[in-house]
Amino acid sequence: MDLRTFESMRRYVGFDEESAALLRAFHPVAEPRLEVIVGDFYDVIQKHPDAYQAITGGDAQIERLKRTLIRWLDSVLIGPHDEEYLASHARIGRVHVRIALPQQFMFTAMNRIRSALTRLAVSELHDDTDRCLHTLTAIGQVLDLELALMLDTYREDLLGRMRAHERLATIGQVAGSIGHELRNPLGIIESSLYLLRTHLGPLAEEDPKVQKHLTRIGTQVTVCSTTITHLLELARSRMPSKAWHNLRGVVERAVEYASLEPSQVVLDIPPELEVLADAEQLRQVLVNLLQNAVQAHPRCTITVTGQQVPGGTQIWVRDDGPGIPSDLHSRVFDALFTTRAKGTGLGLSLCRRILEAHRGEITLQPEARGAHFRLWLPDHDSDGRRSLVPDDVELGGTS
Repeated sequence: MDLRTFESMRRYVGFDEESAALLRAFHPVAEPRLEVIVGDFYDVIQKHPDAYQAITGGDAQIERLKRTLIRWLDSVLIGPHDEEYLASHARIGRVHVRIALPQQFMFTAMNRIRSALTRLAVSELHDDTDRCLHTLTAIGQVLDLELALMLDTYREDLLGRMRAHERLATIGQVAGSIGHELRNPLGIIESSLYLLRTHLGPLAEEDPKVQKHLTRIGTQVTVCSTTITHLLELARSRMPSKAWHNLRGVVERAVEYASLEPSQVVLDIPPELEVLADAEQLRQVLVNLLQNAVQAHPRCTITVTGQQVPGGTQIWVRDDGPGIPSDLHSRVFDALFTTRAKGTGLGLSLCRRILEAHRGEITLQPEARGAHFRLWLPDHDSDGRRSLVPDDVELGGTS
C-alpha cells in the first residue's frame, strides 16, 4: 500500500488528528495492561493447533513475538500515523505472510486485540462517557486501518503466487508436449551406450579416454532424464496418496536415493515418529533438498530433524554449507530460478508444489550459515479429522 492509498483509507474510516490525540491520551491508561493482553493473545494461539503451527521457534520465538506485539500496540496508540508508520506496519504484515499465518487467523487475531482494548477503555474510562465513546471510535478506526494494511500484504502475496502459477502453467504446457518426445531419443542413447560398452568390452576398460567419455555420456543422460522427470512432475497435478509412515524410514530411503554416504547425514528423529504423507512424494522432496545441499558444498554435513508439533509433523533439513543469500530467499521456490550455473531451477518449486498438495508448507529459514529448510505436514485430513489410514505400503515399492 502506498502513502496515497493509506491517506485515502484514513479519510474513509474517519481517522484524523483528533482520533490520534485520543489514542495518545489513552496510551498511559493502556500501557500497564498491554503485557496481560499480549499474554492472553498468545495463550490462545498455543492452544489452537492450526494457529500454533505458524510458530516454528517454540517458547523462545513466542517471547520475541510478545515483545514485538507490545511494541506494535505502543506504536498503534502513540503514532505518529505517517509514512514511516505505514512502512513499518506493512513489514509486520509481510512477516505474517512469510510465516504462513492463515488469513482467517489474522482476522480473528485483530478482533481479539480490538476486543481487549475495547474492554479496557470501557473499564477505565466509563466515568467520562463522552471521552470513552470517542476513544472507542478511535480504537476501531486505527484497527480498521491496520486490518487494511494486513490485507494489502496478503493481496501482494496472492498476486505474486498468481504470477508464479501462470508461469508454472506455461512450463507445464511446454513440458507436457516436449517431455515425452525427449524420452524416446534418451532411451535410444541409453540403449546405444549399453551396446557400445558391451561391444567394446576390454577396450573400454583398458583405454581411460574411452571409459571417460562413455561415463560422461551416461552421466548426461541421467541429468537429462532427471530434468524431464521434474518438468513432467510440475506439469501434472497428482494428488498425494497419504498414509501413516515411519518418518525415519522415509528419510533413510531418501538418503539412499540421493546417493549420499550415511555418515554425511545426521538423523535426529524419534524412532516411533510417524508422518501422514505420500511416502514417494515426501521422499522426492527430501532427495531434492539433500542433493541441493551436496551440490552447493560436496563435503557439507546435513542434519535432518523430525518432531511432533501441535497439528502435525515438523521436519528440518539443515546443512553447514554456504547457504543462500538473504536477498534471494523470496525467490528460491520460483520455477526456473536457480543460483547454480548448471541448475534447472525446478527442484525447489517441485518441493513446494508437493507440500502444498499435502496442505503443508516448506519455508527457507534465515540463518547465519547454511541452508535451513522447514517442512510442516498436518496430521489430519482437510476436514480436520485425524487420518486413520493404516501404513501398509512398503517403502521399497513406492519408486
